[in-house]
Amino acid sequence: MSIGTCRMMMMTLPLALAADGSAADEKEQATLSLVGKEVFLDSTLSNPSGISCMSCHQPEAAFADPRAVSPGAVLGRNGRRNATSLMYAALIPNMDQEDMLEDDGSQNWVWQGGLFQDGSARTLHEQVQRPFFDHAEMNVGSEAELASKLRRASYAATLKTGLSEAEWGDDAKVANRAYRALVEFLKEPVFRPFDARIDDYLAGDGQALTMQEKRGLEVFKNKGKCADCHFLHATSWPEPLLSDFGYDNLGVPSRGDKDPGLGGHTLAGEEVGQFRAPSLRNVALTAPYFHNGSIASLREVIEFYNRRDLEPERWGPTDYPETVNKADLGNLGLSEEEVTDLTALMEAFTDRSLLRMRERGERFPELVAGTPASWKMRSYFPDWNHSAPPLPPHPPYRGQLLETKTLPTSQ
Repeated sequence: MSIGTCRMMMMTLPLALAADGSAADEKEQATLSLVGKEVFLDSTLSNPSGISCMSCHQPEAAFADPRAVSPGAVLGRNGRRNATSLMYAALIPNMDQEDMLEDDGSQNWVWQGGLFQDGSARTLHEQVQRPFFDHAEMNVGSEAELASKLRRASYAATLKTGLSEAEWGDDAKVANRAYRALVEFLKEPVFRPFDARIDDYLAGDGQALTMQEKRGLEVFKNKGKCADCHFLHATSWPEPLLSDFGYDNLGVPSRGDKDPGLGGHTLAGEEVGQFRAPSLRNVALTAPYFHNGSIASLREVIEFYNRRDLEPERWGPTDYPETVNKADLGNLGLSEEEVTDLTALMEAFTDRSLLRMRERGERFPELVAGTPASWKMRSYFPDWNHSAPPLPPHPPYRGQLLETKTLPTSQ
């Protein structure tokens, strides 16, 4: 079965599930989303207090971090990677393997999806947990400590809703309630408005892009090869997510300690240095770029893709040169005008609701009219049933999958 077949199954599956659910479940999701926002903003949960989720996911940067790496709660401790945007994060597929049919007829299994840039968290539910306990981030010592803080929070009564007294006394259940709340919050329509000009253009509005952006779109689809990994068509969601969520080693400039990426937890030598392709939605707001924040501007990113192999001294060494993709980038042959046009196109990927939020200095974007509610779209979310099926056995997984105590630093 090809990747295209797998994705078609993902698109059709939710339609069969859409009738499931109940009014009580819908109410619980709404309650969890509300308290999830409180958890997201709460800077008293870190140790020492002062760091919240929003500290590293700043609204003006499309809920990414404009710093290369984020400082943690403990002075002098910094994160390992650039904190990525939370816009559309709830739509990233769960970490899984898909089979790709090669030109020679052979079958190749590849990793797709997953949270954190190396895919070391298979689901969003697993991802939201780790920053609490990462010593370079919120530095909470244990679930017992986190649960104790949550019970003292101003929103504790709402968080407790639906839990018995015995469950409220169970540290693991209280902490899990907070994780679920964060997940439901990140599913909210404000994080997935699909109101960028590229959305209007793809929906048939030929005036939504400027002539320069249209030229850039042609480069994006053809000579620049961008659309090979940043799909302009719908896959697992009714609108395009602008990524295939696959993994590659782009040969980005080294910064700090060597980072093995995907290979750090799959333990496969050919996968060291690989990171997940991000969505390009709101990319113009999320500088600096790449997993380590090593490139400052979008134009420089495109110049890197275009001339990496022609000007190696400009970019410097990369962490794992032996696994760098030399076939699809590094010498694209783009002219200066084509680079300029492609850079201009990136502005068309910005959600207008985010731009209005920035203009007003607000913390969250407004709800875009017509954006479907989370409950209506529940079966489209990768997290729709709060679980992930077992991984397929091709090839055998060689790492310690989702063993939190053995995983590398998050972000």
